[in-house]
Amino acid sequence: MRSQLLIRFVICTLVLAGGIAAAAPSDLAGKIEDRADLGNTSLVGIDLAGKHLNQSNLTNANLAGCDLNGTYLQSAWLIDANLVGASLAGADLTGAVLRGADLRESDLEEAILVRAQMSDADLRDASLKKVDLTDADLSDSNLSDADLTDARLFRTDLSSANLKGIYLISANLIGAHLNWADLSGGYLSRGQFSRAELYNTNLSGADLSDSDFTRAYLMGANLAGANLKWASLAYADLTEAKLQGASLNSAKLSYADLTRANLTGADLTDADLGSVRLQGAVLRQVKLGHVDLREIDLRGVDLSGSSLKNANLALVFLTNADMRGVDLKDASFDRVEMTGVDLTNADLLGIKYDQFTLYSLSNAKTKGARMSENLKADLAELSGGMK
Repeated sequence: MRSQLLIRFVICTLVLAGGIAAAAPSDLAGKIEDRADLGNTSLVGIDLAGKHLNQSNLTNANLAGCDLNGTYLQSAWLIDANLVGASLAGADLTGAVLRGADLRESDLEEAILVRAQMSDADLRDASLKKVDLTDADLSDSNLSDADLTDARLFRTDLSSANLKGIYLISANLIGAHLNWADLSGGYLSRGQFSRAELYNTNLSGADLSDSDFTRAYLMGANLAGANLKWASLAYADLTEAKLQGASLNSAKLSYADLTRANLTGADLTDADLGSVRLQGAVLRQVKLGHVDLREIDLRGVDLSGSSLKNANLALVFLTNADMRGVDLKDASFDRVEMTGVDLTNADLLGIKYDQFTLYSLSNAKTKGARMSENLKADLAELSGGMK
């Protein structure tokens, strides 16, 4: 008898629980308003599109897969909220707090996240096309494989964020903070990075073609294998940057600081190197064809194995530089200081030179170097006259 009563009690409890669960969405629907307290609440299945939830408490709320298109969530608290697969297109999240929120695979296209606090948020595979993240804090967040095409990231803090494989085409990152962030393998072409901070940022293998890094801070940044074709790096600080194997074809590097940068194997064909700083830089096996090197200090720089075919050098200091095996075919020299330069096995065929360059070249190491008969004769005559 007692067992039968127990069974009946359990069944009634389950039925009652089912009734409460079924009624829950309708009960909650009346609470959808500004300043609502919905912390730790499941809102799955409730239509929230276009609703007003400004300044509401949604901490640790379950909003997975919810329709929040055009919803007003200004200054709302969504700390640790579950928003996996949620649709927030066009939603207004100005000043919202989303620290630690799970936004994987969510749709935030054209959402407003100005001044939003999103540190340590998970945004993997999220769509953030045309989103406005001006002054937002996304430090330590995970945005790997997210799509930020045409996003506005003006002064956004992305320090130490994971943006590996990110889609940031045509994004506005002027003045953004990307220090120690991982953007390796990302798609960042045509981006605006003027005055952005990228200290020790990992941009290896990233597509940065036609992007604007004017006056950007890239000290110690990893740009190995990056595509920087047609990029503007004028006045950028690239001190000790890693640019091994990077493509810098037709890039604008005027007045850039590449002090102690490693450019081994980089391609700088047709690049603008006007007044660039390269003291202590490593330029082994670099392609410098057709470039204009004017008023540049390259004293003691390692240029071994590089190609400077058809390059124009004017007022350049190459004193004691390592230029073993360098291809200088058809290059032009105007007042170039080459005293002590190691040109062992270099190709000097067809070079054009003035008297100053010829005199300093006579004090260089040219063992095994290929040169025209005219250059040999001029050097011999100069050597004889000096005796």
